[in-house]
Amino acid sequence: MSSGGRAGRRLSDFGDSAMARILVVEDERVLAKNVREKLAAHGHEVRIAHSGREATATNAEFLPEVVILDLRLPDTDGLKILPQLKAESPFTNVVVVTAHGNERIAVDAMKAGACEYLTKPVDLDELLMVVGRVVDLQQINDNLTFLKSREEESSGLDRIIGDSEPVRALKESIRRLTRTEVLSLPDPPTVLITGETGTGKDLVARAIHYQGPRRGRPFIHVNCTALPSTLFESELFGHVRGAFTSATQAKRGLFEVAQGGTIFLDEIGHLEADMQAKLLQTIEHREIRPVGATQTRPINVHIVAATNRDLSAAVESGEFRRDLYHRLRVVHLHLAPLRDRPEDIPLLATHFLNLHCRRFGLGAKHFSEEALRALRRFDWRGNVRELSHTIESCVLQADSDVVEPGHLPMPGEGKAADMTIELPHNRVIQMDFERERPTLDEVEHAILVAAFEYTGQNLSRAARILGITREALRYRLNKSMETTRHAQ
Repeated sequence: MSSGGRAGRRLSDFGDSAMARILVVEDERVLAKNVREKLAAHGHEVRIAHSGREATATNAEFLPEVVILDLRLPDTDGLKILPQLKAESPFTNVVVVTAHGNERIAVDAMKAGACEYLTKPVDLDELLMVVGRVVDLQQINDNLTFLKSREEESSGLDRIIGDSEPVRALKESIRRLTRTEVLSLPDPPTVLITGETGTGKDLVARAIHYQGPRRGRPFIHVNCTALPSTLFESELFGHVRGAFTSATQAKRGLFEVAQGGTIFLDEIGHLEADMQAKLLQTIEHREIRPVGATQTRPINVHIVAATNRDLSAAVESGEFRRDLYHRLRVVHLHLAPLRDRPEDIPLLATHFLNLHCRRFGLGAKHFSEEALRALRRFDWRGNVRELSHTIESCVLQADSDVVEPGHLPMPGEGKAADMTIELPHNRVIQMDFERERPTLDEVEHAILVAAFEYTGQNLSRAARILGITREALRYRLNKSMETTRHAQ
């Protein structure tokens, strides 16, 4: 195995079996041989060193994930080479082995960087269990580190898809906000994100965090509707031991967990009145008081809130505090619904198509022009989220590399039943094919009447809009009116 393996290979590369490279540093040759055979039988790659000098040389070349280190070696004390082993390979986990009755030395080793210890005589089954625990824990840490890096890579402005004017303005607002934010500032400006359900408020909140100077600190997402009011204060601000019956130990609140980072208060519009008052106090004083505590604790957290409610209307109706509303909307970002930016639909649809194809391990697909036109005609009441779910369904239904209109969810399956028929000058006719089941004559009648009304009942202008002659329009109108009367 090459000496450069550490940089490109970690425990997470071993898959579900979580096998690892293990260095056994043990001067008792029989014990070392037995340990190697036990570990190798379970798939681990094992090297042996019988002295401190041999251990440091092998460690530098082998770069193990785990070192099993006897603290009594013929040429040195294991405690002396432990820091050297860790310095050479910081990610290495060291399990020390000490003679029975020398637990105090084992404690010193733990302070020096060891993660576990065993006493002699070594039980090989216990050793295998300890190694498995260390390997599994490191794999979890590796996965968390990987996921965190992936989240940072995939949570910036690039995730906000679109080239429409509303999207360009939104991105510029986020850039301006993150450029002016200073990490040491104890009271960064609060941000209120508004928009309909499914417009991507969570995505924008993450972009603000990962685009700014707090990207290396925690991002805590709090769904205000998911927490019962009885637990909300404890979850946000924490509690001390004995604060209430079930408080058997102290707990840090989410504001403290987010210290130095961002706390995202989703669905803030549904916050109850008493919690609105406590949140206002937190924002104004930049401090929290855990439940049952007598002292407050300072916080340095960027507060970002979001809602799909009209908070100004909620303020007027007395459902939401006016002072909290103005505190929250120091920076206000409004997300336009998808129906107001139809030019973004092809970009979004293609993005979701590629995303879901990779997710399901399928080959690349693309939309036909007819399918893209059909997608643009939909009335996306669920906005970007609904579009994503629709494309997910298309990916699973399409039996070719090309997604056609027939692969879109059919009426009765939910997504494509609600449509708008586009006319020139942004004129649209909305049709609900699921509930109304319109006939072709009814659709034609609706289009003719819409054009006629749009032009102020100017027959010539309406005919030009529809691309037919004045006489043809008169004929179609008369026929349409006659058909409608008979239908009634």
